[in-house]
Amino acid sequence: MDSENSRYLQNYPLLVPLLDARTNEYWLFHGSDSKTHEVLLNKGYDPRVSNVGGMFGGGFYLAENSSKSNQYIPCPGCHENYISHQPYCKCKNQEDFLYSIILYRTLLGDVHIVKEYKSEIHRGVDANHPVRRPPQKKHSQELYDSVMGESRKYGGDVLNYREFVVYDTGQAYPEYVIQFKRSPKKTVPRFDMKCVMDSCHSLLTSYSN
Repeated sequence: MDSENSRYLQNYPLLVPLLDARTNEYWLFHGSDSKTHEVLLNKGYDPRVSNVGGMFGGGFYLAENSSKSNQYIPCPGCHENYISHQPYCKCKNQEDFLYSIILYRTLLGDVHIVKEYKSEIHRGVDANHPVRRPPQKKHSQELYDSVMGESRKYGGDVLNYREFVVYDTGQAYPEYVIQFKRSPKKTVPRFDMKCVMDSCHSLLTSYSN
């Protein structure tokens, strides 16, 4: 695909390989809880019932970094320790749990690249008027095919890692399911005030005894 945004991706390539330059086809990761995971594999992504609370409205969100998608997968034991819930896990056997992440074959097409994020434009004015499609091209009635939120590394103003969003169920196909385990000994837990308070309380209690 010969477009300005395609040339941009050639100059600032994704971490994942380009599968087809004609359609900007890439492998991208998606992480979710086990219930959503099964729905995606059996029925696919349905834009009609998508969550409209994301940065770019009611779309299907993917990442070039598996670690970014991993943040959206809760612990199977306590159902905690993921980005939209409690960011810690107290399970003693964390290393025994098996996690799954989906690798999608994704058609990005003509990508709208967002460096300056504006919520009212990219997410929607309010919950009753969410964004459910890619934006319209300048001086044209055509729409872009997908959206890429650019990372701070490449000039974005909000995201630490790139985020990819498609709005049509035919743009992402679940090619592989990758199973893995997390190692609590090799991961740095995210900062959480409750954990800090619990640690301080335990320390003070031990000293008082």
